[in-house]
Amino acid sequence: MKIKVAFLPTSPLAIAGDVCIVVDVIRATTALVALFDAGSDRVFVGGFRSDVAKARAAVGESGIICAEQDDGSPPLGFDHEPSPSLLSRLDLSGRFSMLATANGTPAIVAAVREGAALILLGSLRNLDAVARCALAEASSRIADITIICSGQLRNSCIAIEDSYCAGLIVSRFCELAKDDAVELDDSASLAHGFTISQDSAVKVLLSSMTGRRFIGNCRQNDVEFCARMNESTIVPIVTSQGVHCDHPVYLLDA
Repeated sequence: MKIKVAFLPTSPLAIAGDVCIVVDVIRATTALVALFDAGSDRVFVGGFRSDVAKARAAVGESGIICAEQDDGSPPLGFDHEPSPSLLSRLDLSGRFSMLATANGTPAIVAAVREGAALILLGSLRNLDAVARCALAEASSRIADITIICSGQLRNSCIAIEDSYCAGLIVSRFCELAKDDAVELDDSASLAHGFTISQDSAVKVLLSSMTGRRFIGNCRQNDVEFCARMNESTIVPIVTSQGVHCDHPVYLLDA
């Protein structure tokens, strides 16, 4: 099986039929894991400018809706900013949630649009779990794997933290796969090489452009939360409504 990395979710993505892992470390995919860890039954995701009324209708009055403006604060009518550390402290047992971010949720929408066979959501916090799940799914489907990095600045620039996470996932694939079961393309080799040259996740995240911006907005605790590895075994899966799976993520406009 071939392992590929897309450093940005820009079209066209050669992912039709692939098992994909979307990564947005300092926001969406870490926040999605946090929502399920907090007990949410299902999560809806939308684009950056998601409609507040549609979001509220999807989750119901007892649910929560989370979105951000360019400075990270929640738009009018939304309950919370998509802060992973904040969301992890909520009690969402039996409740639905909705999430919209500037980079991660549009990347998820792009992966659906480009025809991925299966979309998993990965972060440092569920690193081992998402790697094992992706490898098992790709093996059973006889499919390749593409890790899609969300990037920054509305998906327009590569994000070091996403590339770092992608490289760690590639490392896990190499450790878990037997013999020559995986073949890294150049993009996966590049991400892997960058990752093994780094000292620690927290240093990478805090020194990244996104990390520095969050520190400047008094959100350093969020960056540090996102840097913690393997604190969750949850693997959110993007699926269609009516299809049963654990930790389902639905498109708000589907």
